[in-house]
Amino acid sequence: MANSHFKLGMYLPELRLPFDEALAKAKEIGAEYVWFNHLSDETPISQMSDDEVDHMGKRVSQHGLKIFLIGAGNPFKTIHLTDLSLETMTDHPAFRKELNDLIRSMQIASRLEVSTVNAFSFAWPGEYTAGKPTWPMRWLTRGGIISDGEMDKLIKAFSMVEVEAEHYNIDVALSMMCWNYTNTTGNFRRLVDQLGSKRIKVMWGPADNINCGEWDVATTGFHNIRPYLHGLHLKDLHIIDGQQLRFEYRPIGDGDVDYLTVLRQLRDHNCDTVLSVATHFLPAKGSPEDAMRINYTNLLSLIQQTKE
Repeated sequence: MANSHFKLGMYLPELRLPFDEALAKAKEIGAEYVWFNHLSDETPISQMSDDEVDHMGKRVSQHGLKIFLIGAGNPFKTIHLTDLSLETMTDHPAFRKELNDLIRSMQIASRLEVSTVNAFSFAWPGEYTAGKPTWPMRWLTRGGIISDGEMDKLIKAFSMVEVEAEHYNIDVALSMMCWNYTNTTGNFRRLVDQLGSKRIKVMWGPADNINCGEWDVATTGFHNIRPYLHGLHLKDLHIIDGQQLRFEYRPIGDGDVDYLTVLRQLRDHNCDTVLSVATHFLPAKGSPEDAMRINYTNLLSLIQQTKE
């Protein structure tokens, strides 16, 4: 493949196939690297024995693939930050469980010689209970205003994460979701600048950034997160009405993300990162595999354009 500047990866659950079938399909489509946070119809990753972990790693390598990121479920994805108290954070049952899951993912990564694990950055108020009440504010402010009290909680939580990451010599890449506090490159930088940790990295999601009103994500956004890049979570979307959260997922290159500029930025700055393809859309009368093939075809076309 004419893509010497780029490493091609895949978010494996998008295929919606049993683990071994998904691995074989990912290799066939063109992936070199994969990441995942669960195995279909198998033991949850956080509950795997060491033997199951070793078997999981062996299955990946047998398909000629490498794990570049691993998660044990989705730590801190759906916990509302407002539900946590700064003083008693570790007493919160969901936080305690998901911190333990994250620590277990570090143990697994260390065992499999994977450099980085995945986590999220907590949910904005009401995201999973009351219809996203802060969304209009977040759209109008390019991601949302993080109060001093909220930042104090984030710093405390990820300071605990950093201690464990240092112990296991593992980095932690935060996913960018519209519903979480590091939903934009600006908010991610606000957190890492105050945290001051070399262990916190990012799975950059330009589509999620744009969906939060960060229109200059391919330029200013890239420079915000460049020192912390572990990988890119690639999908595309078209915003219909940002303030009303009306948007639709589309194939890569057919939405609002300026992926050609993103790829040129990565090339020009010699970024050693993985382009991890996702989908989030289904073609008419098509399958998840069809969607993934479309996105790979479109991505390779964009990569070729960076060489012209």
